[in-house]
Amino acid sequence: IQVGEFLGDNDRINKEVMYAYVDQMDFQGKDFVPALRMFLEGFRLPGEAQKIDRLMEKFAARYLECNQG
Repeated sequence: IQVGEFLGDNDRINKEVMYAYVDQMDFQGKDFVPALRMFLEGFRLPGEAQKIDRLMEKFAARYLECNQG
């Protein structure tokens, strides 16, 4: 199984692992594009749009959490 496919799945355990994975990333002070590259270098995006959406929503939330203001 590919990492991106696993992380993007909607099952509870998959979401917990994905949240733990993203929450350990530090995007503080990073511009958006370098932060996105950092996020995507650890896995390949899955093919399913809903899975990509879940991953990108969590990335966006974490990015904003790290760069408030």
